[in-house]
Amino acid sequence: MMMLGGKHILVTGAASGIGAAAARVFTAHGARVACLDINADGAAEVAAVLPGAISARCDVSDPTSVAAAIDAVIAAFGRLDGAFNNAGIEQSRGRMMPLETIPLVDFDAVMAVNLRGLFICLQAELPRLSRPGAIVNTGSVMSAVAAPGLAAYAASKHGVMGLTRVAAVDHAALGIRVNAVLPGAVATPMILERAEAHAPGYAAAAAGFHPMGRVAAPEEIAEAAAWLISDRASFVTGAALAVDGGLTAV
Repeated sequence: MMMLGGKHILVTGAASGIGAAAARVFTAHGARVACLDINADGAAEVAAVLPGAISARCDVSDPTSVAAAIDAVIAAFGRLDGAFNNAGIEQSRGRMMPLETIPLVDFDAVMAVNLRGLFICLQAELPRLSRPGAIVNTGSVMSAVAAPGLAAYAASKHGVMGLTRVAAVDHAALGIRVNAVLPGAVATPMILERAEAHAPGYAAAAAGFHPMGRVAAPEEIAEAAAWLISDRASFVTGAALAVDGGLTAV
């Protein structure tokens, strides 16, 4: 049997980047995937070329939107076996700035999606998840370390690990595993377009931050998430899997 054969998995932030790659990778491993994103058209485009996939609009910062999307997924699939909570935004449209200069509205926007949004998704998913079931959250190397100019983003991603660990210990005895992937720099629009627009040369410089000398492909993060969701990771919960080319090892 394929690694995710027979599983029904939702992916948030599925319209592009790591989320879109995850939808493709999970499908290739045998899952039926629900592509959720605030960009409904983008999510639909990803789902349209994947066998058995569906899509729905989902604003992770809105509890009503999240609940409606998950209800639609379960109505279509009959069950929910796993979730990849991947939706997230960067700080200030990719700008890095000292903590004291970050506008409060920008801080609040990052927290609303990256942390509050994850909390909302977990609250909606955990009671509806099949048992055994598995959830993977997208953290970041900024869940474990810090970098200049990224106070809001780092705070949100540190919070991701707090929620991941508490959810894991709260639900371990119920047969639900909760883990996180911690990507380094990834070749997505967040790096290649928005960060690059504010700091020309950033994408090339990011490769040098990693001992492996390159940034990740989105599919490399998706493969790690697929393993964590699969039964092959059946004794793994509360873990932070760094997929960062060695960045946090130095």
